[in-house]
Amino acid sequence: MKILRLTNSNDVLEGASTNRPVLIARALEAHFGEPVETVLRTPWPNQRMPAVVESWVDRERPDVVFLGVVNYWFNYPSVPLRLRRLFGPLGDRLARLGFRAAENRIIGPSLPFRLGRKALLRTIGGDYHFEPEDIVSVIEATARRILRNEGVILVVWGPHGRADWSETTGQRRAALRRQQQVVDGLTRLCAELHVAYHSSARPVHLDHGHPEFAADHFHFAASYGEHSAEEQAAFLVRSIEAAGYTPRRP
Repeated sequence: MKILRLTNSNDVLEGASTNRPVLIARALEAHFGEPVETVLRTPWPNQRMPAVVESWVDRERPDVVFLGVVNYWFNYPSVPLRLRRLFGPLGDRLARLGFRAAENRIIGPSLPFRLGRKALLRTIGGDYHFEPEDIVSVIEATARRILRNEGVILVVWGPHGRADWSETTGQRRAALRRQQQVVDGLTRLCAELHVAYHSSARPVHLDHGHPEFAADHFHFAASYGEHSAEEQAAFLVRSIEAAGYTPRRP
């Protein structure tokens, strides 16, 4: 079995939950009795995503495509994006500096940087990378391109809302509303396409807290990878069996 896993940086960044894809593959191998190959890709949900994903599917010829939808795309309030919008050319320069600082492995996880971000979110706020309707639209276009390939099993995972990036009551209300909008849209879409879907309309962190964070205080640690692998593997087994997949015994 070959799986094209459209995932996020937690699966590929050193120090995060990179153990998750391996653990999922082992669980599927044990259940289906055949080797499982996983190809990892990290798409960005802009207008180019459907064509990019289609090229990956054409190249890899997977049996299963796992399409992950993450809250970061539409619910992470970005201070650099807000600066870019508010201050024009100056804001653009400040935004580039902010993005570089956040990506720096020393500056980004540091306490002064994190406290500074919190303070700015409470004052000037943050803008989002994408709107909920943008996410639903691009996931629909991507899903339809994937399903052009006869025999490919598509499953959609997320969003779940395991982290809270908000600093104000208004931001938290917006996060609740935005997640509900994405889940409602994807629920309708997956029902129409007869695609297995797993998500949470209510952010998971509200009832279960945050998973353990990695050293960068942003990505999740390997302990979360273990828990998440069990959850996703069970979903994949159900979805693959429901789609009528026949294992190729070695």
